[in-house]
Amino acid sequence: MDWVSGQNLLALGIRPAGMPELELYTSLVVEPALPPATAELGLRSEPNLELVDHLRPTLIVQSADEGPVNARLQAIAPVYLVDQRLSSLPNRLDGGRKALSELAGRLGATTQFDRFQAGFEVEIEQAKKRLSAYDGRPLIVATVIDGRRLLVFGRNSLFQNVLDLLGIENAWDGHASLYGHTTVAADRLALYPEARLLCVGDSSGDRLDRLLAAPVIKSLPFVRERRVTRVADVLFYGGLPPAYRFARLASTALAVG
Repeated sequence: MDWVSGQNLLALGIRPAGMPELELYTSLVVEPALPPATAELGLRSEPNLELVDHLRPTLIVQSADEGPVNARLQAIAPVYLVDQRLSSLPNRLDGGRKALSELAGRLGATTQFDRFQAGFEVEIEQAKKRLSAYDGRPLIVATVIDGRRLLVFGRNSLFQNVLDLLGIENAWDGHASLYGHTTVAADRLALYPEARLLCVGDSSGDRLDRLLAAPVIKSLPFVRERRVTRVADVLFYGGLPPAYRFARLASTALAVG
């Protein structure tokens, strides 16, 4: 009933009968890839419960913070609540790993969890090798909102946990919300002249181009010296699946400058 639950099921090799907002999942979340037969359940905020009932699920996997719908879902099939609080712990990756492990235990898929976890650890080691020649600059990890604002990811974000594993410093030392990010005006990046900007999100590519063309931004060192790196979209909450994708994309992009 939400993208994080869907990612976790797919990471365990279990195909969801249905998920909400499949087109957005395919463009913004991307991995693990959705099987073609997955049914579209409508909006995450207003799922088509009649269709859920029609699909005759044996189990409904739902984020624990989607309370108002849960009572209606319980009338259709047993509901497993993914404890999203685990992804709000100081180390979001550890919390996401625990949530995936608990879901695997509920579904009798511990072997699949072990396999996915092992694959993640291999990816981290490969990412470190790709980054062996990295110049060591700290990163500002951000998604462009529009021509003057960015969503910057702080030291309590899932991306931070991956940077820690890769031995890369997060340059942003300012405020970040409970969710691990904050919205800032682009000129705030002038406070970090030695950093590299890692821009997450193909969907914000045009907005990034407009931002980099602005006179004030063009004068910043990371723009003048071509220290801007782009990677495709990655879900910035959740656990092992998005961390897996971010580690691969970021290390590959940074390895070539």
